[in-house]
Amino acid sequence: MLYLYIMKYKVTNITYDTDGENIELPETLDIDVPDNINDPYERVEYISDEISNITGFCHKGFTTEPQINE
Repeated sequence: MLYLYIMKYKVTNITYDTDGENIELPETLDIDVPDNINDPYERVEYISDEISNITGFCHKGFTTEPQINE
């Protein structure tokens, strides 16, 4: 499926779940969300999945710029 527009989010304050291991992970990520994801909850879920896809680690939270208002 081809998307014509995307919303760019800067993801910061990522709290990774590393089971106590000292692993160097990115503090900031730039994530593009397809324009067909309009629901704020779905946008958060998409970004959450992308964080894990990019880093290979789960996380316990993050913030975005622009902020997603739920």
